[in-house]
Amino acid sequence: MKKGDTVYWKWGAHEAEGKIMKKHTETTTKKIKGTTVKRKASAEEPAFEVKQKNGSKVLKSASELKKGKK
Repeated sequence: MKKGDTVYWKWGAHEAEGKIMKKHTETTTKKIKGTTVKRKASAEEPAFEVKQKNGSKVLKSASELKKGKK
């Protein structure tokens, strides 16, 4: 997966969708909507910042994401 790819992930009983904005290959911590979110990351298991259509951002591990539209 790379910047610009459309991805989706499970969110409760539903699925959410967005576009990859940035790839992290080292453990990263971000403040999103006032909440600190941390993901362990490596070259083999990167973390991605994803922007949803409504403008909100999420930080997800590669294993949480599926490539393509939901």
